[in-house]
Amino acid sequence: MARVLLIDDDRSNLEFMRQLLRIEGHDLVWAADGEQGLAQVRQFRPELIICDVIMPRLGGYAVLETVRADPQFAGIPVLLFSAAMDEEARAMGLRRGATEVLAKPFDLEQVRSAIRRCLGQERP
Repeated sequence: MARVLLIDDDRSNLEFMRQLLRIEGHDLVWAADGEQGLAQVRQFRPELIICDVIMPRLGGYAVLETVRADPQFAGIPVLLFSAAMDEEARAMGLRRGATEVLAKPFDLEQVRSAIRRCLGQERP
């Protein structure tokens, strides 16, 4: 069981992830934007961060860069996702330090496999 932080302003994604993570046996904490998400990183100390790229106030790339710049949290795997994720955006996310990058819409097995890879439970 892992502590997972979902940072996303879309409630339908929250429900999808909540159900998936419950099935997988993980604990979930949710934040509606990047600023709340960074506060949750400090408080909750997640083992995985799942983060939307496009959000109000502070987007996913800024969250990723902030997490990677802090030695306390730099090792936390980060799974980025976005509806605007093309190959160039995917490459940029990986260059910036994302562990996994997914394009929406995604399916259950795609997300499940990405989460398992991030947590070291499945080979790429």
